[in-house]
Amino acid sequence: MDEAHLGNLREAAHHTGLPYATLRDLYAGRTTRPGLGTLQIIARAYALPLEWFTGEDAAAPRLEFRGELPPDPEYGRSGRGRRILIPLAAWPLARCFLRLERELLAIRPHRSRPVMGAANDPDECRQQLTAFLLGPLLEAQRQGLLVILGADPPFPGTAQVTAEQQRQWITILRELGRFWERALATSLLR
Repeated sequence: MDEAHLGNLREAAHHTGLPYATLRDLYAGRTTRPGLGTLQIIARAYALPLEWFTGEDAAAPRLEFRGELPPDPEYGRSGRGRRILIPLAAWPLARCFLRLERELLAIRPHRSRPVMGAANDPDECRQQLTAFLLGPLLEAQRQGLLVILGADPPFPGTAQVTAEQQRQWITILRELGRFWERALATSLLR
């Protein structure tokens, strides 16, 4: 709750569809043995492995989403995309990413499918979705207005990322997510 929603339980309840009281009690430690159904809902909502919640897998899940940007010829690695991390702390963007990915992959690949078109390779679909959602930031970078953080290989100027830069990056991603939430609210992909 803290990582994805900065402690905002109402936002978490809205995203998961679970009652606020259920999440409040889990968060406060009043509920220590939630039902399997509750855990399944939370795992699906955040694309986390159910096994982590049930104790069958002790490895902590990554609290970030890995987007994939198209290859950058500047780095001479044509054909291979660039992974970019979208931290759960940038929740509105992560939520849009998950929602769009789920909805678009449910549509048969065809040139008229929004964003992904006829692509059916999972990496190519993820590249197109990431480039679409980060499009405003990528254009700002092309214009020299913004340095994008968290990409592999690093974008120019991101080798030594400070805590303040990371905080600003998360703020930018949260605002971009809010922009996309408003845009999606009026789109055909509701």
